[in-house]
Amino acid sequence: MIDVRSKGFSLIELVIVLVIIGLGSLLVTPSFTKTLRALELKTASKRISAILRFCRSESVFKNKIYLVSFDTVSNLLIIQSSEKEEEKPKMEQSYPLPEGIRVERIDVGKTVLDLSLPSFEFYPNGGSNGGSALVRGGQSRGYSMGVDFLTGAVTVEEAK
Repeated sequence: MIDVRSKGFSLIELVIVLVIIGLGSLLVTPSFTKTLRALELKTASKRISAILRFCRSESVFKNKIYLVSFDTVSNLLIIQSSEKEEEKPKMEQSYPLPEGIRVERIDVGKTVLDLSLPSFEFYPNGGSNGGSALVRGGQSRGYSMGVDFLTGAVTVEEAK
């Protein structure tokens, strides 16, 4: 004979399972948030390096000087171009950096164009003024980007 009362779960069993799931989610959430921040930092670093590489190739292709400037106050990456060294660069595009991501320690070589912001310049011969920049997000280690002055090659590596 089948006992009708043995089918299903009691209210106490359901509450216990819900409490266990709630405690488990409380333990997982901080590590998940940290992982998301690290992923956002890595994505922003790759995007900045892609912009630098794009500007280098555009400089060679269009026979113009391209500049990538870092506005640390507004947290923007600004792309400008110039036909000649004597003329003022024209604004091409600006890219906002994600919330909490900032560019620190920007070291650039001597620039041909006189600008108030630290900038990487890419020349039609494929070279650049060279330099490096450090991208950080909160307490994360960060990523170091380097631009070779001779070849204009862009490298990205995790900062120590």
